[in-house]
Amino acid sequence: MILCVGSERWLRDRAIRQIVRRAIAPGFEETDLVRFAEPPPDPQAVLEAARTLPFGSPYRLVVIEGVEGIGEAALPWLYRYLAQPNPRACLVLCLDRLDREAELASLRRSGSVGIVRCQPLKGSELKGWIVDQGTGAGCRITPEAASLLIQRLGGDLGRLALAIESLSLLASDAGRISAAHVEGLIAPSVRETAFDILDAAASGQPAAAVASLRQALASGQLTVEIFMGALGWYYRMAWKARKGAPSSSWNSGSRQAALRRMGRWPEGKLRVAFEEVLRADAALKWGHPNPELLADQLLLELAS
Repeated sequence: MILCVGSERWLRDRAIRQIVRRAIAPGFEETDLVRFAEPPPDPQAVLEAARTLPFGSPYRLVVIEGVEGIGEAALPWLYRYLAQPNPRACLVLCLDRLDREAELASLRRSGSVGIVRCQPLKGSELKGWIVDQGTGAGCRITPEAASLLIQRLGGDLGRLALAIESLSLLASDAGRISAAHVEGLIAPSVRETAFDILDAAASGQPAAAVASLRQALASGQLTVEIFMGALGWYYRMAWKARKGAPSSSWNSGSRQAALRRMGRWPEGKLRVAFEEVLRADAALKWGHPNPELLADQLLLELAS
């Protein structure tokens, strides 16, 4: 039996494809592979599928997704099956997390269990994955391009894989994917747009910041609520900068410079500015008649 543990769908799908290649003979996918999108209400359907001999493959493969727990209380039928398993079958359970390692130990005592970890990738591991994907597509991805991809698309490997495939076609002649390629193909994320506006205000460019904010709101790229959340984060990071704490690793150089400048604000000014954000957020929740004006005022406060 194999457990695919983790919420990263791309890694899980890749793991299942690899298991299918090893267990199922070509042409016998319809007869020897059974997939359940979620555990069926009647576990007898799983037991019958797992106890059926394969027709033309090395193994009968049964995949169950959406499993919420592997304890005996949650899956009593599983422990009964493992007491007398079909040696020509492979059972694959997909779950987002293991709540208790003790459940895994209990399961292992009942039979042979393999684990494939499919947790979301972060930090250097995620950047390394992006670089490897680029190499597989025949292109070298620069570190700046990898960082920008993460800023604009986040850590979803499925979205990143599609973007890298498109970028490799765009940069096929050069054999190199640069930050300029990413900027040309992938629109800025909501978070990146909000922080670029805040960077402009904190750097002393209030007119440009307000114009960018109005454009982003009018196009639907931003909402006032998202902007408020970003502004609250910005002030928290400025407070950390004032205390000498490091800011988030994904920050651009210009953002870190702006936060350091804000970190030199008097403590009272920072505290009042953050309280203004909280009051504005409460006013939004109570139905402020002009949310855009409220956002403009806060942006000008940041630039003052």
